[in-house]
Amino acid sequence: MLSIIDHRKHLKDNVKDSQTSSEEMNGNEELHKLFQRLFTHCRADRLSSCGERQRLTKLAMRSCTDEVVLQWLRKNSESDAFSKLTDMFDFLKKHIDEEEKKNHSDDVHITFMAHGAIRDFMIPASCYLPLPTITDVLLYSPWNCVTSGLEYGIATGKLRPQHRVFSCEDKKGCTIPDDKHRPVNLPDHWNSLKKAGAQMVPNITVSPLSPDDDHDRVWKCFESLSAEHGPPGRNRIVIPFILPGREYESVPFSVVTLALSLVLLSSRFKATLHFSGCLGDNSTGPKFDRKYLQEQYACAIDNSWMKCSPEAFR
Repeated sequence: MLSIIDHRKHLKDNVKDSQTSSEEMNGNEELHKLFQRLFTHCRADRLSSCGERQRLTKLAMRSCTDEVVLQWLRKNSESDAFSKLTDMFDFLKKHIDEEEKKNHSDDVHITFMAHGAIRDFMIPASCYLPLPTITDVLLYSPWNCVTSGLEYGIATGKLRPQHRVFSCEDKKGCTIPDDKHRPVNLPDHWNSLKKAGAQMVPNITVSPLSPDDDHDRVWKCFESLSAEHGPPGRNRIVIPFILPGREYESVPFSVVTLALSLVLLSSRFKATLHFSGCLGDNSTGPKFDRKYLQEQYACAIDNSWMKCSPEAFR
């Protein structure tokens, strides 16, 4: 693990790009105080406290240069949606601390694996990239589409748009043939939220994987393909959302990216974040406007399933 002095140096370097000289001094001092507590004094119960959440959101606002994101942070910093911010910070920091010991360069690709869904409302795409430490967030599934077996291809960078295979998830209840589940005008690139900018996109929620559940084969599939074809290489970091022995409700993906952005402030890394998870519409009320989602990137009809062709690993 890097020393406190090393972390302070990285904090200065990472915050410098997004602040004026006077803001740097104030921001760095606050960052130094927070991370010194986290590295040397904090216990798990303190990390989950409201006070630590407020300090984290304050640091995010000081380090953020996007006015749209700043408004979103101010509006939501005290909301229930942000209640898991410090838990996610602690979870992600343990992973990043371990990865800093490895022979990665300063620019890395991080794959976050989780169960996912879209639901209920929209947010500006830029809110998924709240700080400069995350340079882009890439989504692989069309909106309103579930996925299977993409994890290894995403984590290794081997998955390409031509490897997408679509079919019907509900073989008994759906009468639409498999080939009709492929979205029309499907782009030949992945959904970059950086390029989407302030464009409104669905709220993504994530929930943990359950490797001990025989019906949840996401992590087992990744491990199997890693054993067969080799693990992800240098500069590729995999973070499975696994919380052994804990019941955990869904979390907004925007809170995950905010927590990761803050963790990266104390590291040497800048990252492209790859999301490996489903994006089916689980809204409790009206569903999202599919015409709009089709224009933003692509949107599948109900019961659509995207898988990876075997050619991706040959």
